[in-house]
Amino acid sequence: MKAPRHSPSIRRQLTLKILAGALAMLLMAGLFFFGVIHNRIVGDFDRMLEAEAEVLAQNAERKGRVLVWEVPDTYTARSRPKGDPAYCQLFLEDGTVVGLSETLGMDNLTRFQDRKHALRNGRLPDGRNGRILQKTFIPHSDETQPQIAAEDPREQTFTLPNSVHAQNLQLVLVVARSREGLDRLLWSLGAAGLVAASGLAIGLALLVRLAITRALRPVDEMNKQIAAIAPDALATRLRVAQPPIELAAIETTVNRLLERVETAFNKERRFSSDLAHELRTPIAELRTACEVGSRWPEDVEATRQFFEDTGKIALQLEKIVSTMLSLAQCEKGLPPGQTHRILLQPLVDSIWQKAASAVEAKKLKFENHIPADLAIECDIDKLGIIVRNLVENAIAHGDPGTVARCGGGPTATGVELWLVNSAKTFERADLDHVFDRFWRKDTPRSDRNHAGLGLSITRALCRALGLTLSVDLKDGWLFEARIAFPSSAVSRKLPAPLSHS
Repeated sequence: MKAPRHSPSIRRQLTLKILAGALAMLLMAGLFFFGVIHNRIVGDFDRMLEAEAEVLAQNAERKGRVLVWEVPDTYTARSRPKGDPAYCQLFLEDGTVVGLSETLGMDNLTRFQDRKHALRNGRLPDGRNGRILQKTFIPHSDETQPQIAAEDPREQTFTLPNSVHAQNLQLVLVVARSREGLDRLLWSLGAAGLVAASGLAIGLALLVRLAITRALRPVDEMNKQIAAIAPDALATRLRVAQPPIELAAIETTVNRLLERVETAFNKERRFSSDLAHELRTPIAELRTACEVGSRWPEDVEATRQFFEDTGKIALQLEKIVSTMLSLAQCEKGLPPGQTHRILLQPLVDSIWQKAASAVEAKKLKFENHIPADLAIECDIDKLGIIVRNLVENAIAHGDPGTVARCGGGPTATGVELWLVNSAKTFERADLDHVFDRFWRKDTPRSDRNHAGLGLSITRALCRALGLTLSVDLKDGWLFEARIAFPSSAVSRKLPAPLSHS
């Protein structure tokens, strides 16, 4: 047989889900901030390149038909022996080279065709990646001082060809710098952010696990206490120190469940003890009768008395067993029976009259105050058993020489039937036991005709029929049994009611 598959523990689910959510938020935040920093650094780099291009453009001047362009020392190879080289080159609109930086040597920078202004990544002459800026501008002009040769070594001169109109001259400047330093900085920031995020994730994982472990510690304690409860220790109750609100509710519910289970076990133990007590007496009497009958087998009168006593004992045993079977069937659930219209007044009168001998022996009087037209729709056989048990209980436990009263009538929710008898020896604490099986107020249990199961069967039948049975002690000495019929049981039909025989 395969072991049952278990879903992940709450601790693991909470840890994974919280970490997944936190890491996702951390990743998004990291990418956002890295994007902001990346754009800021690249933007600063591009603004520096723009500033250099502006300076180079300002250094270009037309003197007559001669262009003079001063290239700063920063664009010489010796000025940046350890830094990233910078490149610049000046063109006419047709692509003719006007001047270039020393760092280019014999190479040229790439121009972007049909672009007056452009800034993008590109490949530098030395093969490295760089940022390339292209700018179109009109040089300054000085017509008063024509110049043929450069006056400064940093100045480069270029004589415009005759095909170029000097007044409408536009120059194209291309400036480029290696972005290796920029990339190293970005990679360093990315690596530092990754290391910081990894450390934060590890710390977060440890913190989340520790917090969840501490938060679930009462759950572990509660689980240990529940696992330690044995069948012979049902009086144990859960005691969790300072449980959270959610666990406090569970603790209360489990403790209430344990109370119900303990009550049920105690009832079963009492039932076993009571059943053994009820059966022990007739079995002992049956054994005694057998022993007596075997001593004088030739005595006809003794033999006749033996069989008579045996029959009574067997009848008592049969009644107990039959009553127990009926109770078991009622508690298990009875199949729905056929309902009829029943008048309650004649039903109660007929049952009371059948117990005339017992009523006469206790000198009881009976008053029936049920309205003559009060009728209900119900199973007549089961309702007859219910009323008979209540009447027999009133006769058996009513005080001699008193009056038993019965009444009923419509209520806001249906119809009710009540029966009251005097019971001066009855106490309010006894109300908790009247429905227990084999419970009787008289502890010696001398009455063989009553096994203490009548009210148990009555309550089970009421539940099966959807009725509500309640008992109370009025004025400290009047025992009242009350049956509430739902509105669906109220009879509104005209056909003659059935009588219970």
